[in-house]
Amino acid sequence: MKKLLLATLSLFFVGHITAQDEDIVIPDISFGLKAGLNSMHNKVVNETSDNVQKKSGVYIGAFVNIPTSEVFSVQPEIIYSSTEFQGRNNVNLLHIPVLLNFDLGNDFSGFIGPEGQVLINLGEAENSDLYNSFMFGFTFGARYQITPNFYIEGRPYFALSKFLEEDSGYRKFNTLQIGLAFKF
Repeated sequence: MKKLLLATLSLFFVGHITAQDEDIVIPDISFGLKAGLNSMHNKVVNETSDNVQKKSGVYIGAFVNIPTSEVFSVQPEIIYSSTEFQGRNNVNLLHIPVLLNFDLGNDFSGFIGPEGQVLINLGEAENSDLYNSFMFGFTFGARYQITPNFYIEGRPYFALSKFLEEDSGYRKFNTLQIGLAFKF
């Protein structure tokens, strides 16, 4: 984690140092909205079994893209997601990733970064007070620029912390988000 933070900060400062050259033009800061499908893979591990429950939902969010050079940018986001959890209950989360974007060419770009998730609520799920209210993990993915302001993107999220930890086992979830983004 320290290496990722150091690499991100290094790219940020190198971008600003090289930006002093008069020939380099760094694009302006941009804002945008995104929405799409959120697929949650809830891994349940206990003394007798290890299984994965898959549920789908939706997400909606906003982002700000801060260019550091012609190729790299930093993109903090805030995303709300709601996915079926237990029966009629939904798990509602606030995703807060900070992404390092990099251009790949031919209208493709990639991104990688840490992501924090805040549990908003679990509806009327049993023992909801036992679940962790903050989870941490990382995400990476790719996007394709359809028009100058319109993108399609996909990303998996891999949890490093557990959603629920009990004496008999734990729950951990990973997500896959596929959606559209519009940049202003």
